[in-house]
Amino acid sequence: MVFLKNYNLLLITISINILSFGCKKSIVDDGIKIGGCTDIDSPIFDSTADYDNASCLYAYINQYEISYYPEENPNATWPFTSWDITGTGADADLYLRIIESDSTNYFFSSPIIDNQSPNSPCFWTSSSNEKLYNKKYHWEVYDRDTGPLDNDFIDSGSFNPIANGLNGKITTFGKHPPENRTQLVLHFEILP
Repeated sequence: MVFLKNYNLLLITISINILSFGCKKSIVDDGIKIGGCTDIDSPIFDSTADYDNASCLYAYINQYEISYYPEENPNATWPFTSWDITGTGADADLYLRIIESDSTNYFFSSPIIDNQSPNSPCFWTSSSNEKLYNKKYHWEVYDRDTGPLDNDFIDSGSFNPIANGLNGKITTFGKHPPENRTQLVLHFEILP
């Protein structure tokens, strides 16, 4: 009788094991892993990569450009609507600065370019090839005159270089209405 109970218990155990194997999904690991860039700060970040294969490249700014700014000060009242001394025909003396949104230090503060035409591109060369990260950046541009009260805010904006970068350029616009928006272009190169 004991033998029969043990035999029945053995059959039940075998039956449960067979059923549980039949219900399990067969997982085949072929051992192939996908390598790629796993750093989200890289423009070639690959979210499907299983491991970092040291292929990451990064965007480094080599030039800053204000390609347009409003011809007249949209914040001023008539007759004082020009950026510099009214009636002289002088244009703004451009000054640009850029900061990472979570920082307190501007990583780029440009030299002043005097009497810059609003419709002609204005360029500054990067002195340090600033590396860009997958985060928000804020920029501001001013008319930086020599008098103590003559520093006029022109425009500002923000961008994420990984989201906005295309073909070696990041193009971003200021906050004024479309007809008066300042356009900032950051030229970058992709390097290891």
